[in-house]
Amino acid sequence: MELGDILRTALENLGRRKVRTILTSTGVIVGILTIVTMVSLGVGVQREVRAQFAALGLENVFVNPGVQRNDDFFTQFGTPRRSNPITPEVVAQWEALPTVQGVVAQINLDDVTSLIEFANGDLTSIRVTGQQVFANPFRSEASALAGDISPVQQAGRVVLAAGALPEGVEAGELVGQTITIVLRSPRGESERFPLIVAGVSDLPDNEVQATVADMATMKSWWFNVPDYLQTQGYDLAVVRANDVAAAAVLVRTFREEGYRVQSLELILEQANRVFAVINVMLASVGGLALFVASLGIVNTMIMAIYERTREIGTLKAIGASRGDIRNLFMIEAGLIGLLGGAFGIVGGWLLGLLLNEVIAWYIAREQLPIAATFFVTPWWLALAALVFAALIGIVAGLYPAARAARLDPLVALRYE
Repeated sequence: MELGDILRTALENLGRRKVRTILTSTGVIVGILTIVTMVSLGVGVQREVRAQFAALGLENVFVNPGVQRNDDFFTQFGTPRRSNPITPEVVAQWEALPTVQGVVAQINLDDVTSLIEFANGDLTSIRVTGQQVFANPFRSEASALAGDISPVQQAGRVVLAAGALPEGVEAGELVGQTITIVLRSPRGESERFPLIVAGVSDLPDNEVQATVADMATMKSWWFNVPDYLQTQGYDLAVVRANDVAAAAVLVRTFREEGYRVQSLELILEQANRVFAVINVMLASVGGLALFVASLGIVNTMIMAIYERTREIGTLKAIGASRGDIRNLFMIEAGLIGLLGGAFGIVGGWLLGLLLNEVIAWYIAREQLPIAATFFVTPWWLALAALVFAALIGIVAGLYPAARAARLDPLVALRYE
């Protein structure tokens, strides 16, 4: 028998038992639909993570001093010990490197007890932050309520967040006015730093954005180190390389020099490994459904052998070989898997579209600052699912096909 004849006969045999064929392929549909939906979720989330990392800049390298703090109990208040501080001179050397586009140095005041005092005498705790190097994808983009909220460059000027405003005070009233940052040390001392409000953002956070110079002055007083930047340096430097390859070289160089280094590219590599494991786990759920479906295919093909025993005997009597009979039943089983896989792929794709719409509706209702497509069905996933479904059908048909091929034609022709 030619391959075309075998294929045509297989299609005719499946068409004679349409209901049974549909019911058998339903198990494959459920399995493939589950696999496509689950894996498309993993693919969609992974793509969004990659996009966010790319937006932040994979060519950025985060450099911290090798030793951050003392090891005693009072680490928050003890002067940092740094064997390789990131001083202004070091930053200037890095900026001069041919593979570096720029360096943003930062000071961290999170461990410093800070308060804000307005002209009316209100005094509340506040978080003093520096220039935001990256946009937070899970945080709404700031808009100006009053004044200029662009990153402050001039020392002595700050940008307030709306969450820091006292009750009854309008944002416009504070622009150009002087507020005071008050630091209180564990020694019982306090120091006041008058600053001018350049603008007020609509962010609900209780924070104020100051320049690196002002933050360095505050930290100098906090640790009682007049030349803080020259001796202890910055807490963090974000080095922007020309490209990802240059960033990888800088990571190795900085580590050899004793700095603690992080790179978004390295973090993304670890995230990709985690997503690979998650995708396998998600696909295994559909794989279990496919295993059950394969048992249904085996049962259907064995029943077909009993029903078509005389037909098998006739085919052998007119010259069909064992291989022809085996191929016939294996192709029938493969077509069941292929049919179920095709409908399962379409169903999984449509379900993903529906879930995307539901998620988008929920995000809009909750006013969350997220814009993402969580279910993505790439072409390679659809093709792989289709091939896998057909393969499952063929494998499930191996035993019934071998059993049909071994039938004795004389016995088969006498079968009632």
